[in-house]
Amino acid sequence: MSEKLQEKLPASIGVYARKSKFTGKGKSVQNQIKICIEYAKSHLIRDGKEINIEIYKDEGISGKDIDSRPGILRLISDIEQGKIQMVICYRLDRISRSVKDFSELVTKLSAYGAGFISVNEEFDTRTPMGRAMMYIASVFAQFERETITERITDNMYALAKTGCWLGGRTPLGFASAKIEETDSNGRKTSRYCLEAKEDEADIVKFLYYKYLELGSLTKLETYLINNNYYTRDGRNYGRYTLKSILSNPVYCVAGKVIYKYLAGNGYSIYAEPGLFDETRGLMAYNKNNCKTKGQRINHPQDWIIATGMHKGIIPQETWIKVQDKLKNNSGKSYRYPKTIGALFSGIVRCGRCGAFMRPKGGRIAASGEKRYYYQCEYKEKSKGNLCQMPNIPGNVLDKMAVTEILNLRQKLLEDCSYLQEKIEKIKDSIQEKQKRDIILKQIKDYGSQETVLLDALGKSSTESVTMLILKKLDEITAIKSRLQQQYNKELEDLQNCIEKYPCCLYAENIINLNQEAWEIINPSRQKDILGIVIKEIVWDGKNAIIHLRAENILQDFYAEDADKDGAVVMNCL
Repeated sequence: MSEKLQEKLPASIGVYARKSKFTGKGKSVQNQIKICIEYAKSHLIRDGKEINIEIYKDEGISGKDIDSRPGILRLISDIEQGKIQMVICYRLDRISRSVKDFSELVTKLSAYGAGFISVNEEFDTRTPMGRAMMYIASVFAQFERETITERITDNMYALAKTGCWLGGRTPLGFASAKIEETDSNGRKTSRYCLEAKEDEADIVKFLYYKYLELGSLTKLETYLINNNYYTRDGRNYGRYTLKSILSNPVYCVAGKVIYKYLAGNGYSIYAEPGLFDETRGLMAYNKNNCKTKGQRINHPQDWIIATGMHKGIIPQETWIKVQDKLKNNSGKSYRYPKTIGALFSGIVRCGRCGAFMRPKGGRIAASGEKRYYYQCEYKEKSKGNLCQMPNIPGNVLDKMAVTEILNLRQKLLEDCSYLQEKIEKIKDSIQEKQKRDIILKQIKDYGSQETVLLDALGKSSTESVTMLILKKLDEITAIKSRLQQQYNKELEDLQNCIEKYPCCLYAENIINLNQEAWEIINPSRQKDILGIVIKEIVWDGKNAIIHLRAENILQDFYAEDADKDGAVVMNCL
């Protein structure tokens, strides 16, 4: 090792390991860790100097992005805090398969003076050549991932030719039916197709024709609620669910008319025109979007349309009319402006039916203040037929709730030591990892002793030796049992503390509210802060009951003002 590299030897090393799936193939997480530790001891530790080695791992997690991996996020956090000066991994793609993510990570390591070593490729960022080679290797890692994605897409196109059902929850109106076949070599294969369920298929037909009659999703939703139509799960039909059913090609008869419509509207058709002979239904592959959290369905132009093995239940012309109606109505849907100023949208619930109460605009007062109120969503959707909960004057509720939270802050400040004591106690308990590790090590050590004694017991040929071994085994078993009980109790206490810890953080958020600055905080920021502190507000028609996220911590601060759960009761009328 050169003198220049010796000068850069780290004081603390982070070993990172990852494996996408729990399989017997490839290097296991444990083997990766072992290889990295051996490398560190042989290349980075000299003169018997002790170097702290921390282990970070993600098992059963894909390497496609960093944000979804708790192990590497913890590693990055420790790097930023200066706890880790060198990162070692077994292979480059264990860290990342994305050039962008890898580049950002290396930049972060450099910014905090930390190095990176990949054992398999022998890359070391402490040298210019090592940094260059790692960037090149990361490009190939991303290329490999993109090639895999391309193969998956090709496979999807191949499956589209079969018209099979690929699994998952079947659309309303259909069940999954298994088809078993025997090939020319006598091997049995099986696949699945959709099969109509008459009772549900009748509901689907009803939804299509009723939508065309009423002309909007909102009116259809109201009609279904008032006439007791429920989904498979026993819930009311919402507009999103109805739109998903009404826009699904799976219900449409596959004929010449629909082929022309799909081709003319940019859909990707992966079936021969001759298969559109009105004896089949349609299949839409790649319909659901699994990559983004917000948009659950891909754009129709990204769907892969093919003919299925099932029969369609909605005539082509009817399905097209519904699509045209949905498209024409998409720009007419009413969205209430965000400037209304309501602070508790998504927090207030109806005490009768449990539905959310949504803010609705009212008149403008002489002072220029925008008046609004909270209305039960179920009451609105049923046009008052199934819930008659009185509306809440929104301006009054918001002001009273904010005042209550700011008053609570003052109470907490007056006796801050009470809360701080709870927080410190919980933090200390969570951080007592060393104590739990010692107990676990003792359990493993006694387990090893048990194994040795059992082996000796099998080889024993005299009764006296056998009795001594059995006595020792009884002693070790008893000790192991006590340690295991202690360890289980520690884990239980840890779990209780982890559950309480967020409540303490919520309480700290209340303390950090600045009463003097509240009036000049942006309303959207005010809403974010209140959402951190308040779990929900339940309206019973007269009183608004505020349930705080830290009720079990804060209820001691309320006396006559609080109910048995520590919630705050306010009369808003």
